[in-house]
Amino acid sequence: MGLHFSALSRDRATSFSSVIAVGALMLAGLAACSSTSEADPAADATPNPNGKTEGSDCKVGFDCRSGLCTDGRCAPTAASLNASPTDGAKNGDETDVDCGGTKAPKCVDGQACEVGGDCTNAICTAKKCASPSPTDGAKNGDETDVDCGGTKAPKCAVAMSCATNGDCASDACSYEKKCVAFMGCTAHFGGDTCGAGETGAADAKHESCCTRVDVADRPAGQGGAFSIDKYAVTAGRMRAFAERFQGNLKQWASTNPKGWDPSLTGGLPENMDDVNILLSPQGKRGCDVANQGGRTFWQDAVDGVAAEKSDFSKDALDEKALNCVPWNMAAAVCAFDGGHLVSTAEMSWVYENRGRAGGATGYPWQWNDTSAYNPQSADMRLIHRYSYETPNPPAGLRTVNGQYPLDHAFYIAPPGRRPTGANMHGVMDAAGNLMPYVRDAAKSFVWTQSWENHEKNLKTTSWASQFPATPEGYYGIGVRCSY
Repeated sequence: MGLHFSALSRDRATSFSSVIAVGALMLAGLAACSSTSEADPAADATPNPNGKTEGSDCKVGFDCRSGLCTDGRCAPTAASLNASPTDGAKNGDETDVDCGGTKAPKCVDGQACEVGGDCTNAICTAKKCASPSPTDGAKNGDETDVDCGGTKAPKCAVAMSCATNGDCASDACSYEKKCVAFMGCTAHFGGDTCGAGETGAADAKHESCCTRVDVADRPAGQGGAFSIDKYAVTAGRMRAFAERFQGNLKQWASTNPKGWDPSLTGGLPENMDDVNILLSPQGKRGCDVANQGGRTFWQDAVDGVAAEKSDFSKDALDEKALNCVPWNMAAAVCAFDGGHLVSTAEMSWVYENRGRAGGATGYPWQWNDTSAYNPQSADMRLIHRYSYETPNPPAGLRTVNGQYPLDHAFYIAPPGRRPTGANMHGVMDAAGNLMPYVRDAAKSFVWTQSWENHEKNLKTTSWASQFPATPEGYYGIGVRCSY
């Protein structure tokens, strides 16, 4: 055939030349890769630059920058393994130069991020670290809960976390560092220990001692609807009030709190020593322990007289209904939480409950329970005739002739311990435990039965006219507020 090629031979020769050319290009490419690898080792270590960063969820290797998926997580790239948070480069899983990711410091505002955890302020917005905002949906800055509390965010609602009273819309941060509805019930004992069962018992059903109930069924002609404390004021509520102002309740009154009568300010204390004096015996009837009385506001000493110190702890007394309190201070503790002393008409309405057909009942519980009641004997529907005894009395409890306690605070109950005596609205101890002060006239109270054996007549009495020789304050008189 000589030098002459057939058409077929020419085609084959062309194909062969093409293969050789392609092969050469491939070899050149490999050489180039080899050269790049030697010049930049990190290039080999990032098989998929657009893949997920180290630690991200993955299914296959190609999901990850490193090309390696181990146990459902992206493994580090070679660059990550060799990266340093001080090398002046954005490498490893950093989100910006020497910050973000799992190994470098947090990024400051304006630097790139993927998630809030990359940022100093824990806020990543539009892939940039940002400053805290009260609308960013995160607890940050000096906020005490998500988007509330602190110096820049709005006040927190009830049940949200707080550090101080000022963090709460209610101005009330509890001992549990949660916002509560009422300033008087921020403490534990006497703050949330009211209701059935003793504190610590498995069957106890306790709630805020500042709980209120609405009484909507009183006709307009008789005063109309009102709200009233479900429970009598505890000694703990008075303590929370006094300690909040370091005892200077005159200073509190000078701010013109809603509902406060400035003419009563003169009878308020200026410091905690004054508080203790005003709530001490001071010649009040039944308030001196040494003479078989009892009071529920604990104090360490009374004029240095050891015999006057209560046999009960502060916590045990703070749970109990407050007694031996002057009328002015009783009015103040109600005004502190936005109320006022209950009136005789209001107290009569919840005592002689109108829940049954035919009008008034004889006793608060009779809307539900019409069984006989003998006021001359103890009855579990109310605390009357010494029918309550403080459980687990202290080992040092003093007695009279070894028969009964010297300290009669023993017989005064924490509010709500007789739930079967509630009226139809849920008002507890409308009868029994302590008779309430009323706002009808200065230093007045209404007879609604008491632990000490006082009977019912719902008559309003002025202490000044009944007992002019002694200061107001009695071991059978307490406080209930209405609104």
